[in-house]
Amino acid sequence: MIATPEDWPAFAAELNEFKTLWASYQDGQVVYKSRSNNTKVDFLARHARIRMRVFSYVNTCVPH
Repeated sequence: MIATPEDWPAFAAELNEFKTLWASYQDGQVVYKSRSNNTKVDFLARHARIRMRVFSYVNTCVPH
């Protein structure tokens, strides 16, 4: 998707936002983690699909 963004016009806004955010991190990395090695994120993703909801926070703690 990143190599050929013109093939993914629906993600243009998200890709631009990602690039803007990425530029603000000097030591950032994008690393692949399998579902079995990232159970918390997998749990949230599965439950978001089941409930048809979006979890829009990024943190190690759940907001109250």
